[in-house]
Amino acid sequence: MTEADTKPVSTDTLDKLAATVAQQKAMERGPTFLPHGCRLFRVETGWEGNMIQRDKGVVTCDTLLSLEAAIRDEDVKVVFIPLDAIFSDADIEKVCQRNGVTKTLFKEVKSP
Repeated sequence: MTEADTKPVSTDTLDKLAATVAQQKAMERGPTFLPHGCRLFRVETGWEGNMIQRDKGVVTCDTLLSLEAAIRDEDVKVVFIPLDAIFSDADIEKVCQRNGVTKTLFKEVKSP
């Protein structure tokens, strides 16, 4: 074993790994296909939602205005919609239809 093999893993690395696992777990449940290639995945509250929301590459949107801004922003690829967001699935679909861009969206839902 070398010294590099025994170095502790950084918190950032662990957070990134956990966010990736949470996204993969949500994606396993299958998407809802929205206009222009957007995909909406359901994410259970708890560790999955927390880890995706903490990911630095994910934009959290809890209002329709913030969702519209994130969908229009070319740099945003992944959007997280928390459980307490104040808009519906129909609103999400309208925003995707209006903007004609492809994004990946994760919407938090109550755990069964």
